[in-house]
Amino acid sequence: MSNERIDSLLQDLARKPGHDEVKSSIRELLVAEFKADRVDVYFEEPVPEVRGRIDAVLGRTIFEVKSDLGRERADAERRVPDYLAGREGDTGERYVAVVTDGLDWIAYELRAGILVTLKEWRLDPSCPGQFLGHLKGTLAVGSELAPDAETIRLQLGAESVAFKRALADLSDAWEKVADRPTAALKRQLWQQLLRLVYGNDIEDEALWFQHTFLVIVAKAIAAKVLELPTSKPDDLLSGQQFVAHGVNGAVESDFFDWILEAPGGPDLVQRIVRHVARFRLVDVDTDVLKVLYESLIDRAQRHGLGEYYTPDWLAKKVVRHTVSDPLNQRVLDPACGSGTFLFHAVKRFLSVAAEEGIPEPERAARATTLVAGMDIHPVAAIIARVTYLLALGPVLGSRAASISIPVYVGDALQLSVKHMLAGEELIVSVPAPPAKEPRGQVATGEKALRFPQVVCRDPALLDSVVQRMQDHSEQGRGVKAFVAAVRSLGIADEGVLADLAETYRLYDELRRTDRNSIWAYVARNLSRPLYLSADTRKADVIVGNPPWLAFRHMNKDLQNRFRELSRGERVYVGGKLAAQNDLSALFFARAVALYLKRDGRIAFVMPMAALTRGQFEAFRNGSFGSSKVAFDEAWTFDDSVEPLFPVPSCVVFARREHALAKAMPDRVTAFSGRLPKRDASEEMADLHLTITENAPALETAQYEGGSAYRSAFRQGATLVPRMLCLVERAPVSRLGGNPAAPLVRSWRSRQEKEPWKSLQGLEGNVEAEFLRPVYLGESIAPFRVLRAFEGVIPTDQNGNVLDAAGASRRGLVHLASWMENAEAAWNANKTSDMFLVDRWNYHNELGAQFPVPSLRVAYATSGKIPAAVVLADSSAIVESGVYWAKLESLDEARYITTVLNSETARMRIADFQARGQWGARHFHKVMFNLPIPRFAAQNPLHGDLAAAGAEAEQVAAAIDIPKTVGFQKAREVIRTALAEAGLSQQIDDLVTRLLDGS
Repeated sequence: MSNERIDSLLQDLARKPGHDEVKSSIRELLVAEFKADRVDVYFEEPVPEVRGRIDAVLGRTIFEVKSDLGRERADAERRVPDYLAGREGDTGERYVAVVTDGLDWIAYELRAGILVTLKEWRLDPSCPGQFLGHLKGTLAVGSELAPDAETIRLQLGAESVAFKRALADLSDAWEKVADRPTAALKRQLWQQLLRLVYGNDIEDEALWFQHTFLVIVAKAIAAKVLELPTSKPDDLLSGQQFVAHGVNGAVESDFFDWILEAPGGPDLVQRIVRHVARFRLVDVDTDVLKVLYESLIDRAQRHGLGEYYTPDWLAKKVVRHTVSDPLNQRVLDPACGSGTFLFHAVKRFLSVAAEEGIPEPERAARATTLVAGMDIHPVAAIIARVTYLLALGPVLGSRAASISIPVYVGDALQLSVKHMLAGEELIVSVPAPPAKEPRGQVATGEKALRFPQVVCRDPALLDSVVQRMQDHSEQGRGVKAFVAAVRSLGIADEGVLADLAETYRLYDELRRTDRNSIWAYVARNLSRPLYLSADTRKADVIVGNPPWLAFRHMNKDLQNRFRELSRGERVYVGGKLAAQNDLSALFFARAVALYLKRDGRIAFVMPMAALTRGQFEAFRNGSFGSSKVAFDEAWTFDDSVEPLFPVPSCVVFARREHALAKAMPDRVTAFSGRLPKRDASEEMADLHLTITENAPALETAQYEGGSAYRSAFRQGATLVPRMLCLVERAPVSRLGGNPAAPLVRSWRSRQEKEPWKSLQGLEGNVEAEFLRPVYLGESIAPFRVLRAFEGVIPTDQNGNVLDAAGASRRGLVHLASWMENAEAAWNANKTSDMFLVDRWNYHNELGAQFPVPSLRVAYATSGKIPAAVVLADSSAIVESGVYWAKLESLDEARYITTVLNSETARMRIADFQARGQWGARHFHKVMFNLPIPRFAAQNPLHGDLAAAGAEAEQVAAAIDIPKTVGFQKAREVIRTALAEAGLSQQIDDLVTRLLDGS
């Protein structure tokens, strides 16, 4: 169908032309655009049970057409369940119903006899591709779909009908098998791995189903690439068909084949497989599965954890730039995600192999000996294996030998490897059975399967040991027989044999309680990091994008392990920057030490902070505890390079050195420019991006020097969670309140996060002396305070912070009661070891504000534009979103406030700022990198700045700002008024003279 005809059809449909015209247009679309035979499209199918007719049927899709869906939706939803039930009863297959009036479209299914809405969308004639994509994903008709990002997202992504239907079915299936020991164990081990991935415990049933769906999709795609039969779900999910065709390691039994145990599970797998089979997966030139990975994997968990995926254009550039000899260099991505870097490394090998005349039958096997990857995320590794197959696609059919896909579920940091005096061993923790398991199951507690390094470093030997473990246990043979069998494999060390004997005892115990089916998969994969770190297997090139996980987001166990390893590698930064330490620095250092050859090269995508921020200061030296590198190059991507990552990024390149480290270079290759879409090709990126060679690097963070005012300012108190501290006055009766101890309740905000958001607020009387104004970052505007909040501040005039017990000892009955309730809520929900008052007074940020000065300068920590004000409130305290300093005179306070509010100062410190999704943000003390001199009353320039500040205060105070106006809008209004009054330019001119020393 021509584009003109499609446009005409869609414009007609959007006008809701009526029942017959909509039917006619739908038929034309189905036949011409969806390649349906006219004989396969049935119209006016009678349904005697409801004395009605189905408007159209195609495959397993029913159409019901209305003249006005807004008016007739109820009638449609009354008829459609009977239409669906009739067709499903006659055929034994599941159907989808689509109801439309041409403009609005709704997809339904029948679930347990109840009509469920799957998807709603409105036709926009100006976006025909989007509409047809929605329709294709709903109808599940047509074949040979293009595997581009948008089509995959619409067909299989989080908003697709296929996914929503599967999610409901997976939930039903899990209810039927959740109590079975093998299924429960698989979920426990999945959670155990995710704990390492995210640094926190993951209890999310929907996520378990998302992962299961995605793994089935990935395995179906793998089968499609190899053109393997998919009629037997158990063969598909276990990988038997792949092994039979000489492809090992691509697909294997794992956590997610639990679905085969559930009634109806195999049918669900088949339905997903049929949907996937419609894609055309030959000659794919990008990591197409990344789209699904980003759409379906852990969207909520990834938020704020810094897990960002690399676009193809950037991965392709990094691989080509780093892999100089693809036919001979071993390449490893130790955090491979969906496999983007692996895809382009394999593609680069195949391209050069073709140019050099390497026989095609040899290419696949040689590629798998040179390009390898691992990821601790179990779904990521499975996806990456399929991505690897897609890269090999052109030469798979001509290969002369069996191949093994070298992508593993592996802990690249080796957090699960225990270092012993005599070497190392892999520790596979065995979770205790869930409490809901049937009685009689063995509680394994904290037991673990242990595999010595001599076994782990030889994959064939490990596989043989595990196979003998399985065989001997199933045959009911004892430990002595197993040890004899292992000894026959050439293992002579008695200590190793003793460890394996204990592992066999536990394995046998697990098998007898039906908790054994997964251990071979777990041991085989988790041992691969030890194998890849052997001297004979180290890589010539390491590429990838390690996790950008902040210390503050890790659980306690991971924090302790991270701190220990980071200090050992000399990349840990303490003090106030401790919470900002980032896993990517440790990952870089460990990857070099464990997996990179001497003189080998590494290229990692990292946050821009790696080049500029204080938490990476030790990392930038290149002298790690167990290795040294020479940083020789860096690429930077500024705010304009969008869409890319939510925060500015860079690529750092280094070579492993024998003796001398080399710090990060002070010149970089700078990329700038806006991309038309995130899934841009390299050719598109080259067209839209400007690349500047030998550009100056961004300024690094500075913690001393600059202005003498640096040491005068300090951050406010960390009053979190706010619901335990910030309050509002509770309504009182006509008798009035108690002036000595007003009745207050928790102040609630839409910005609250769980678990605090769901907790009931506190309410009670508090002695008036402990109710104080509190200034938050949002309280501060240029030259004006917007709003003071009120808080329970349990601090006496000398700065002593009182907990419940301390308040009680002083006879402060009401404060003691409030703090007792606040501390109980904190202790029940906190994620750190700190007491509540220690959190509020972290680094003495609260106590240091007492006695409260009568004159201060305060400025907001965050924001794109500075906001500073003179505070003359001797009762108020400030929260951590504000920095403050006590000043001696009003003129000095106005002088420094004027400088801090100026655009000149902001522009000059922009390169020092942290950079987020919306550009340069956060001021902290970077303003004091500027040479702001101490105020001198006799200096005319200083006096002019103070006078300009006084005038700016008058302009700001005169503006009517309703309470309903947000603080960002209020700041903007004030800045506009200052500009219109001519003060902004006057202030900038004065600050320029001050900073330039003129």
